[in-house]
Amino acid sequence: MNKWLWLLLTIACWMAAGFAVCRPGTGQARDNSAPPARPDRIVSMAPSLTEILFALGLDKEIVGVTEYSDYPPAVMNKPKVGSFWQPNIESVVAARPDLVLTVTTTGFDQQKRLAMRLTRIGYNCATLKIETMAELFEGIRKIGEATGRSQQADELVSSIKEKLKKLSALVGTEEKVRVLWVVQREPLRVAGRDTFVNELIELAGGENAVGPTLHKYPPIGAEQVIASKTQVIIEPDMGQHDLIAQQQSAIRYWTRFENLPAATDKRIYVIPGGAVSRLGPRLYEATETIAECLRPHLFEN
Repeated sequence: MNKWLWLLLTIACWMAAGFAVCRPGTGQARDNSAPPARPDRIVSMAPSLTEILFALGLDKEIVGVTEYSDYPPAVMNKPKVGSFWQPNIESVVAARPDLVLTVTTTGFDQQKRLAMRLTRIGYNCATLKIETMAELFEGIRKIGEATGRSQQADELVSSIKEKLKKLSALVGTEEKVRVLWVVQREPLRVAGRDTFVNELIELAGGENAVGPTLHKYPPIGAEQVIASKTQVIIEPDMGQHDLIAQQQSAIRYWTRFENLPAATDKRIYVIPGGAVSRLGPRLYEATETIAECLRPHLFEN
């Protein structure tokens, strides 16, 4: 996969809880307290939404997903309806959906245009905006309401919160670890504090080594890296899947920063990007993965 396409997709997933259901043929948003009849055929226009649907037990109702929906494995057999960036409205219509789930993402309006077009020709479209963990939990509940799975949604949210609470208790007694979350190396771009990644870092017992920034995912230079006094560097695998090769490449890259604690101590980690690049039901797994990088001694058993 082209690394720039993967980068854009990852950032969009990081950035993506408002919710509106559109009445067939009217183009008007109606109050979400009165969702449509329980849908039998659902199209999901984002990988994170697909994961939520599966987690709510709606796998049989899913009749279309986007190209990069790859989790859980059963989703690979679902018909594709274009990509997040280039949705195929003809494929969506051919799936004969009762409900189409889309997301709104700051700076990108492809999905918004898709929802507007579908609404004009008489389809139910539910649009969500999920940029924080609080919005994720609200979004799960909204999807539960729209699909007749409110109880399952509440149980899912409660389960995630309970596991996060236990993890927080485990790591919360130790000093925070300074973390640099690398989005790309050339040019160097990292996750800032106004991101859900920052929430994950803090839940895992860390502190973002990057101070306040103008952009969510700012570019930084070598001087800023050294000044950050980073203790741990984390890189998602960005879809390459060869973790060993990327780990070796990361070590070669970062060891040139001789005065950086993370480089000196060789605390450089490359982790699977799927769970940590999407705000979805694997939120706990993503946080635990980060916590293991920060405090491996707590997870030895």
